[in-house]
Amino acid sequence: MLQQLGPEPVEIVALDLAGHGMSSHRQSEDYGLWRYVEDADQVVEQLGWQKHALIGHSMGGAAASMYAGLFGSRLTVTILLDNFGPFTRSIEDQPDHLLEHIQEKKNMPNKRLPFHPTIDSACQARSKSGQWEIEYESAKMLVPRGLRPVERTDEQGNTVQGWTWSTDQLLTIRSAQSLSEKYVQAFVQRITSPVLAVLASRGVANMMGMVEERKSWMTKTEVTIKVVEGGHSVHMEDAPAVAREVCPWILAQDIGEVARL
Repeated sequence: MLQQLGPEPVEIVALDLAGHGMSSHRQSEDYGLWRYVEDADQVVEQLGWQKHALIGHSMGGAAASMYAGLFGSRLTVTILLDNFGPFTRSIEDQPDHLLEHIQEKKNMPNKRLPFHPTIDSACQARSKSGQWEIEYESAKMLVPRGLRPVERTDEQGNTVQGWTWSTDQLLTIRSAQSLSEKYVQAFVQRITSPVLAVLASRGVANMMGMVEERKSWMTKTEVTIKVVEGGHSVHMEDAPAVAREVCPWILAQDIGEVARL
């Protein structure tokens, strides 16, 4: 992307969201999407940015769509990668969702953290993680940021060094509160910056149905939808293919200089 958006300098800031990667865990245990929106707002203020673009993948895209509905005057463009806003549940399902959260949280102390003897074995495991699996080469770039060293005792009583995930365990269970479609609509219909959604052909199931419905809410902006061949993390597995959709689209927008993402 840097090469295609040049020759002028482009400043890109990539966030490890709270509880992920090398960022700290929340003391409040609150990982609602609105907290990530608040985090992004604080980062922008610390950087002193008056105008900037926004790009988010998966959950980052969900938070980006909410941010775009709140801070439209700041945004030059909004780019969503295999995402088109937060997932939702019906209002009638909210009590069941909360019950599931409470039960999963009760069971957390009984869950044993996975143990990987090497970083490579952790990468192998991450590349075979079901719906959200990524190619092994991509895992090698991503996984080391999300590991911490641990020790365990083997069957012979020896202490063995290894690795486990540094992600806050609260992120492995359901959140306490889910969102309704009406809630998401209230944010999405406020978006005024041009929006590009780059979807993966083998990405999140039923994404296109969600896109068509929500696109009709976005009457204050122009929305462009592109589909590229690949899985949910296609931006890592085939970055040039995603950049070929993103960069020309950015440069075609009537927004002046694109300096910050």
